[in-house]
Amino acid sequence: MATMHRSARLIALVGVALLGACSDRIEEPVHVGYIEAEWRYVAAPASGWIIHLAVSEGMQVAPGDLLFELDDELQQTQLAEADARVAQAAAEARDLSIGARPEEIRRLEAELAQAEARLAKARSERDRILPLVKQGIESPGRQDEVEANHREALAARSAARQSIEVAGLSARSNVRERAAAVALSAEATKASAQWHLSQRAIIAKTAGRIEDLFHHEGEFAVAGSPVLAILPDDGLKVRFFVSETELPDIDLGTKVRVRADGLAEPIEALVTFIASEAEFTPPVVYSKEARTKLVFLVEAHVPARSGLHPGLPVDVDWP
Repeated sequence: MATMHRSARLIALVGVALLGACSDRIEEPVHVGYIEAEWRYVAAPASGWIIHLAVSEGMQVAPGDLLFELDDELQQTQLAEADARVAQAAAEARDLSIGARPEEIRRLEAELAQAEARLAKARSERDRILPLVKQGIESPGRQDEVEANHREALAARSAARQSIEVAGLSARSNVRERAAAVALSAEATKASAQWHLSQRAIIAKTAGRIEDLFHHEGEFAVAGSPVLAILPDDGLKVRFFVSETELPDIDLGTKVRVRADGLAEPIEALVTFIASEAEFTPPVVYSKEARTKLVFLVEAHVPARSGLHPGLPVDVDWP
């Protein structure tokens, strides 16, 4: 490819020199140039085995078309793990927001009933003993005992009631916020796993023709290493040279006419690049005047479906 470009470039420079020698006889500048392609090299974003190659050389593709697929067992496992983490985090956040379960509430209510029964017994015992102490039948120590039992039963009932109230509440705000953050993190991990799984199927981002395949099914593709090359529909440009005296007549955006053998009508191309530094014509042109003439590289974008092909020599002129 490089040899072909150098040969085409030499042809272009010779054409410029020869045309310059007879410029007095030509009304419009005509230059020999060549067509060059701007390839798109498609690589795998991550390493893996190529399990399916959906294209072949010369095949036309459109944006969204499948190009090739990589093995995805690891990514499927990671996604399943992420799904489980999302479900777990959501359940924990939901549990903290609704308080205790009905079974726990029923257990606490049973403990409250026991506390109520204990309090009733302690009150009855106190009411029976206190008159006996006043009558001197029971000792003052017995009075202290029944009163302490009554106070303890009261406290137990109060604690049981508070336990039921607390069980009906959701967790503290900071605990709920932490659970919500864990749930968001799990969702982000799942989204990442889904993205990595989607990257195992490589699709075309541009319309064009498959020009070359560097890997095939059953081969291992290294991340960043091209698997295939696409020539975009609008990926052609014409390269030619103009002399220093012609340079003021051409600018970015200038429309030039491109002629090639086999084309019934010239193709209109748009100048997209003009070299900022000049080059000398090669010494193969045995002319003192030509050897001292400076030329500038110009590139013009060729529209899609022009019928031109990379490496094709062409003639370029402009009004």
